[in-house]
Amino acid sequence: MKNKKDKVEAVEVKCVKCGRTQIIYIPREDIPKCPDCKVKMIINELLDEGKSY
Repeated sequence: MKNKKDKVEAVEVKCVKCGRTQIIYIPREDIPKCPDCKVKMIINELLDEGKSY
């Protein structure tokens, strides 16, 4: 069984200024900065639907 910290979650992050969205996997990736506005993006939605294990 995997530890809780080993579990990878897909999340959608969004720029608060321009609205650009991007999908990242945490904790494998850090929350990025928007390439256009240079501000740190925020988590917009947890993408945990549709998994079929």
